[in-house]
Amino acid sequence: MLVQSSLSEVLKARSELFSRTNWTDPTSQLQNRVKGEDLSKYFVLTESEEIGIRETIRLHVSTTPYYLSLSDPIDPNCPIRRMIVPRSEEAVFSSEESPDPLDEERLSPVRGLTHMYPNRVLLFSNHSCSVYCRHCMRGRKVSSSDERMEKSDLENAFAYIRTHEEIEDVVISGGDPLNLSDSRLEWILSELHSIPHVKICRLGTRNPVTLPFRITEALCKIIETYNDDKLSIFCNTQFNHPKECTKESKEAILRLLKVGVSVGNQSVLLKGINDEEEVMLTLHKKLLEMRVRAYYLYDPELIPGSRGFRTPLARGIEIVEYMRGKIGGMGIPQFVNDLPGGGGKITIAPNWYLGYYPKTRQHAFRSAVTKKIHLSFEPVGSNKESYYPTISDSEWEKFGL
Repeated sequence: MLVQSSLSEVLKARSELFSRTNWTDPTSQLQNRVKGEDLSKYFVLTESEEIGIRETIRLHVSTTPYYLSLSDPIDPNCPIRRMIVPRSEEAVFSSEESPDPLDEERLSPVRGLTHMYPNRVLLFSNHSCSVYCRHCMRGRKVSSSDERMEKSDLENAFAYIRTHEEIEDVVISGGDPLNLSDSRLEWILSELHSIPHVKICRLGTRNPVTLPFRITEALCKIIETYNDDKLSIFCNTQFNHPKECTKESKEAILRLLKVGVSVGNQSVLLKGINDEEEVMLTLHKKLLEMRVRAYYLYDPELIPGSRGFRTPLARGIEIVEYMRGKIGGMGIPQFVNDLPGGGGKITIAPNWYLGYYPKTRQHAFRSAVTKKIHLSFEPVGSNKESYYPTISDSEWEKFGL
């Protein structure tokens, strides 16, 4: 039973929580995580939020004091709050939704490993995160003790990778792999480092956003040890809103960069959080200031209880179109859809290319900067003309060229 708190009580509880947390100690942050039954102490909840906390069909609720401190205790539309506190939409399982929309379990040859693409695999290293984001697409696994990866499970995964020499790239995900102890993470990296055909390792972590203090000098030293001419280690994280781009996060990113780990960002397009053009543009400008390159902007997955976050497909296309010309290319993410049923990722882009006009051997393009039609010639003797969508005479005349 949730007990609603007044604003003064909420502010007092927040102050006490922050005071008893050793702020820059990641262990203290995790020990003082706020769970679902305690959210009413730290937010003046709406009726929808009360229903969401009580009846969510998604993963558990939990947030670090640090990430909680970025949220608004009063405003239910605060973007950070939206990613922490469930709403009533989370209690609805729509017919089009699935716990495993990408068919990752079907594509799992051994426990904790997904082999969707020929030359790369996804390794689920653990089931825990610092913050259980409400839009998480792996709610079936994250926060569930049944999904705990024992050392024997990981050993089986490594054995599979060793016997499949086509595997060159291993993505370590979870949960959040950086929630593992230093010793467990070092063991995982050492195992991958010892497999001759594994050349690339990608760490998928949201801790630079939700628990930046976890990116310690000791952790970075471990990563640096295995980030060499045999194995290239990358990090992909997930900043979704400018409010997440803090001084602490930037310091964490810089520590990773100093040991040779480039950091990319994979945002999720979320209704009411970052589905406005200027919000997404501001986010990626801040990320470039933090030396984080844009990678993906994900169309939300069809996961249970996600109707409150999903946007029309056109929103992502419109946002990427808006960003082009207003920020350098390394700050513009690829808008992607991870196809249901295990089809893999595809990129979806604005329609800059309008087609080919055979009579003049010209391609027509729409400029993101001038908004005008610009032309370019196909080489003489090209045998690729049938490849292009053809512009009709009537369409060509409409260009007014």
